[in-house]
Amino acid sequence: GDILAGVLATGAYSYAGRKAGGATESLACKRFCEDNALNPVIMQRIQKMRIHLAKLAKQRLGNATGIAATTGKVLATMSPPTKLQESLLRQAIVSGLLDNVARRSPQARLGSDGETVPRSAYFSCKSSFAEPMFIDKKSVLSSRDHRQLPEWVCYDSLVRKTTKDGSTISTMRNVTPIDPSWLGSLAVGCKLLSLGEALDVPVPRYDGHRDSILCSVTTKYGDHGWILPPIQIRMDDALQQAGSKHIVEDDAYRWFARYLLEGKVFEELKGLKELLNSEPGIITRKKHESKITTLVSALSTNDVCSAEALTKHWANKDSKFLFKNLKSWVKKDKAPEAKKLWIGLVKSKISGSDNRNEI
Repeated sequence: GDILAGVLATGAYSYAGRKAGGATESLACKRFCEDNALNPVIMQRIQKMRIHLAKLAKQRLGNATGIAATTGKVLATMSPPTKLQESLLRQAIVSGLLDNVARRSPQARLGSDGETVPRSAYFSCKSSFAEPMFIDKKSVLSSRDHRQLPEWVCYDSLVRKTTKDGSTISTMRNVTPIDPSWLGSLAVGCKLLSLGEALDVPVPRYDGHRDSILCSVTTKYGDHGWILPPIQIRMDDALQQAGSKHIVEDDAYRWFARYLLEGKVFEELKGLKELLNSEPGIITRKKHESKITTLVSALSTNDVCSAEALTKHWANKDSKFLFKNLKSWVKKDKAPEAKKLWIGLVKSKISGSDNRNEI
């Protein structure tokens, strides 16, 4: 995109001079600008701004570990961004331009004035601006072949330009191609993002980092309801927002119970699954067995569907919580081994909880 092209040009400009100093550096930078059709005055101003920001970083970001924060200088030999870094930079760019997301028209269509809109045209995610937009010809993304243009972009600003026939069009400045799958997570809380009903595929999963059961939901973006890839949110949130024919109120506890017995909630229980007389997967198939009903009921009654909630319940209310339920799931000849595993887990979690409370 245009912004990343600017980043690469700035880095290459610094490398061309390599801090040779005096006339040598100035001459090298000037030649670089001439060879690459860049404005030397603007590039020099950008370089001065980078040096100024580096000094500020050292003064105000004492805990940071970057070159600028530790030295207060610009590294002239810094390597260009990797593919991963470019992806992260583009995500950072679109996160600040969520109102300026546009999508290319998939096929020729009629505009609001009844005229045919070319396939190279883009439309804003906001219905308040219905006019087709185009990528500026000076953009690094510009192409006469609409098939070479990215489908989704974000832009910094719009500029009116006069065409050869005297009409005016809206052109996008500083255009960045984006992956629509990013919008689901980057636009959380934005009014342009709308979440729909929960899906049964892919199946819900336990996320250890968020300590929650997550399920996938349908996702749309913008006033036109552009469909995005599904995103995963907390199952409780999915029920509160829209509900679904695929999940019911106690499903979060069912999935938590399953993953608890499968050893996916606590590392200490990884070996438990081999000691069980049934596959934990039957819990989410909603089979009517007493050991399933009592386990799910115990969790839902005490509102326990996360590792943190379970640990607090053991530490503050009942250290034997779920132990009786576990007995009906364990093979008789494996009971001593399962008991040792379970009690060891509970003791370690209670001990850890007490230490955190003291801190």
